[in-house]
Amino acid sequence: MQSFKINRYKAEAPVMATFFIFGIITSLYFFPKFLWWAFLIFPILFVFYIIMSKNRMAFFKRECFFILDEEGMKYSFHLYQQPKSLLWSQIDKVNYQLYEINVKLKNTGEIISFQSGYLENKEDLTEIKKIINMYCQQM
Repeated sequence: MQSFKINRYKAEAPVMATFFIFGIITSLYFFPKFLWWAFLIFPILFVFYIIMSKNRMAFFKRECFFILDEEGMKYSFHLYQQPKSLLWSQIDKVNYQLYEINVKLKNTGEIISFQSGYLENKEDLTEIKKIINMYCQQM
């Protein structure tokens, strides 16, 4: 079993975007009524985000991972994503691009893309390709 680390800042990016969009919507909603609230919402959300991420509360306690083993691959690249797994028997072909790995499934023909930018170490990409090549054929 080979486990690869996912960059935590990139895994938290969708959560940061959600906090930012929530801040914009609430500040626009309260802007005519409470002028001070429109400017105060962003520092409040920032402090709330820091407290939640440092204490690993709510969905910040989720771990992001990419694991390759004898059975297949297991992955979760960001905090909103539920952990998923693919068996080697489900994979038809693999295609390596500059910034991603595309996996084509046998039954559905669906193509799943793994972004290499999520990896903590860029050197892990060659190891990942080597392991995948042992079990799958290239397109």
